[in-house]
Amino acid sequence: QPHILDLWSRIRHPPSAGNMQAFLWQVEAALLSIEPKAPTPQVAESVAGDEKQECEALLRLLGPARGGKLPELLAEPLLAPLASILTRKAVEATLNDGGVVALQSKLSEECKAFVKAAPGGCEHLRSVAVLMLAIACLQQYLRANWTGPAQEEDDKALPFHPNALAEDTVRGSEFLDGLESDGEPVYELLNCPGYLWLPASLLGALHGIEDTTVLGCCQTLLVWRARCAWAWQLSIAEASERGMGQCPSLFKLAVCDLIGMPGEAAGPLAAQGFMSAESLNAVQATTAPLLQTFKRAADRPGEYTAPRVLEPGSAQASFDPPARMAEKSASASEQYAGLSKAAGTVRASLLVELGNRLTWYNRLKVWDATRDAACKAIEFEFELTGVMGIKREFQTTEFAQLVVKAKGGLQAEPEAKENDEEDDAKVPESLKLKEVDDLTDILEIAKISMSVAEDERHQIERPLTAAEQLVLLSRCHYVWASSNPNDEMVLQEINALAQRVLAKEEKPHEEDAGDGPLLTANWLTFSCGLWFRCRAEHHRNKTRERAAFQLQSLVDQFADEKPSAAHRLRLVHTTGYPARFHLQHEMAQRMMRMGMVSTAHEQFKKLRMWPEAVDCLIAAERNVEAEDMIKDLIEKGPSPRLWCCLGDIMKDPKHYETAWEMSGKRFARAMRSLGRYYFDKKDLAKSCECLKKALDINPMFVGVWFTMGVGLMQLERMEEALVAFSRVVSIEEEDGQAWANLAAVHLHQDRPKEARTCMVEATRRCRNNWKMWESFLGICMKLRDISGAIQALRRLVELGQPGRVRFQVLGMITQAVINDMPGLYEGRTGRGAQRQLHEFFKYATDNTASRPDFWSFFADLQDSSGDSAGALESRLRQCRALQARIWEENDPETFNENLKDLLDCLMCIDEILDEPSSK
Repeated sequence: QPHILDLWSRIRHPPSAGNMQAFLWQVEAALLSIEPKAPTPQVAESVAGDEKQECEALLRLLGPARGGKLPELLAEPLLAPLASILTRKAVEATLNDGGVVALQSKLSEECKAFVKAAPGGCEHLRSVAVLMLAIACLQQYLRANWTGPAQEEDDKALPFHPNALAEDTVRGSEFLDGLESDGEPVYELLNCPGYLWLPASLLGALHGIEDTTVLGCCQTLLVWRARCAWAWQLSIAEASERGMGQCPSLFKLAVCDLIGMPGEAAGPLAAQGFMSAESLNAVQATTAPLLQTFKRAADRPGEYTAPRVLEPGSAQASFDPPARMAEKSASASEQYAGLSKAAGTVRASLLVELGNRLTWYNRLKVWDATRDAACKAIEFEFELTGVMGIKREFQTTEFAQLVVKAKGGLQAEPEAKENDEEDDAKVPESLKLKEVDDLTDILEIAKISMSVAEDERHQIERPLTAAEQLVLLSRCHYVWASSNPNDEMVLQEINALAQRVLAKEEKPHEEDAGDGPLLTANWLTFSCGLWFRCRAEHHRNKTRERAAFQLQSLVDQFADEKPSAAHRLRLVHTTGYPARFHLQHEMAQRMMRMGMVSTAHEQFKKLRMWPEAVDCLIAAERNVEAEDMIKDLIEKGPSPRLWCCLGDIMKDPKHYETAWEMSGKRFARAMRSLGRYYFDKKDLAKSCECLKKALDINPMFVGVWFTMGVGLMQLERMEEALVAFSRVVSIEEEDGQAWANLAAVHLHQDRPKEARTCMVEATRRCRNNWKMWESFLGICMKLRDISGAIQALRRLVELGQPGRVRFQVLGMITQAVINDMPGLYEGRTGRGAQRQLHEFFKYATDNTASRPDFWSFFADLQDSSGDSAGALESRLRQCRALQARIWEENDPETFNENLKDLLDCLMCIDEILDEPSSK
């Protein structure tokens, strides 16, 4: 794949002043506004002549850019120089001459010439015009794949058909190849992928040569570049919040560039008015380790030579949280002064976007920080709580119902639509339970008890504004990604949040004559609420059917004429609403889980999602048919993905190698599959070699790092294994097994202190895994860490594993405490752990009275501390435990040992009774 030029990578935004700068910021703020009617920027009276004409021309671009009306935008005289090279005829001619590289080069030259030709002092204005062109192209792409309605009418003034597949476009496959990122291909049935490639090119998201001459003045450039990269990420064929198809280069653009990284330019969300210094530090600390695995595709060799990601010398590298310097914060505030003073709804929406992306990339710990900042921006609070009420029609006894209370918020009174029937008001079609099953007695929403106060009822039932809905939807995304989706308590929480978003207004309001009256703040947020309600209802027999029909309705509403595309696109970047093909994929998955395997197979075939189609046939025990289907597809049009599917079916490594070669050694999935194949066959050397090749292309697959680390451990290549497991915990910090393996590697390399640190992290994440605590106990004993060893012993007993507490270990610890042994871990002495050991014995004997050694060592400890009465009681209990064992023992040798212990115990009791203090 040829390198594609990158027009404006790493752009700096020099602060400027004056009327023109204020006007341009108003224009950029209007582009970000989530309100129905964005405030119209005003041209200062002092602006005249050519500058005034340019400003007025720019204002005419604002509406079409927000609404994705690309034909209207290109028809404006201001953009005539660029429109001339973006006509269908001109684009196809350029593509036929030199492909996408020639189109990129021509676009770059014309954009520079367009800005350079501006009247004096208007260069920045022309730059914003180019930004608007990129935004309109991006909105056109999202309309065709996310929101609808599809624009069926073609216009030769457009560069591409507004709704055509890549295979129906001139050189369409080159656009798909150009959008491949980090070895991950995009979905092959994307509508008009050229409209994603164009904004990626204009905004500088494509890899290649750096140029900082065109969009340098735009404060929101990084925001729109991040939005473009996020749409690109979601267009990857196997993209999933569960860790598949995630691309590090797109992660950097969509997340890291927004907040900035230490040693780099500050991001727009690092400015004042967004997050506190502590929150920003937390977000940066969460994203920085993951970037250690990032390597630009332009720097990667065409052929694999040595593993450039894995460097044993970097094994000791630490991931220290980056600090937010005061000067950097001040610089960001100056650089993004306009964003700092943006409306609260704009700042909240940008923070919600950031939170959704962090959640999708599994950076879960800092979601609360983004949520709190977003709520603060709009003065909004919410809480999940219980109130008394009923959920069934004929229920008489009230029980606690999970609801969401909403407080505060920037309330805006919508204009009521007079003389209109409420039946004419629009919301996305929400199926009622009665419509699906007329015999059901389940109410649509819980009926709150009459005893609930009016103020509290208002907090539970009032309709939410669009910004408030976005915050609750972000919570839904977080809960779904961070929890088990089959946990009923999790689904109850998601259902409560979704139902709160679906609260409709009493009176319809009208935003635009073309949209008609609406009963909700925004059509797309309501649709997203319905989507989450579907997810929360699939597990219940009473609601499963409604959830299936509702999901189909969400797919079908893509073609509805109303509301307009402009209304739907207003919040498309913030809601987290899935693309149409994602909804269709989810619907097919639900069919498969409900036993409709053949129907699901046909749906996956229609979507060309071949791995899922193969899974359906295998689940139906039609393996031969699956093999024949893939072979037939390969004969018609071979591709790396199809060869990998055939390899999955036939378990033949040659098919993965064919896919690898066909892709020009760029299809990382082929090497991942081949590596796992060799791992299962115990050919660890070949497995690690293949997995390294895959990770050199896309290092964000935590499972692949883990598998390779295990293989390297077995090969005793410990330094490389150390790096592999370090990468695992940098991507997925909560992987306790990886921390434990990292500890094992350190211990093998005779670094017990580092091993202890890693095992502390492992036990923190796997508290209920007794194997972790047994390993931690062994490391603590090696370090003479009495306190840590006692902690591990107690946890083993708590987990019901007292048999794992060895007699010798317990004796060594007890003697160290009794004799006040010096020179222990971190310079401590034995007596420092006396109280902790006493509490352990108290807990252990209360829960495991049948262990004589517990009572014996407890008595020794009590005797050493002067507690003769306690020592006597412990010896008597030891005596009873030994007697019980003797009566049950059949082995003569063990019987004699227990009998000897009993005699020793009786002698100790005799000595205690002879002491004057015991009489």
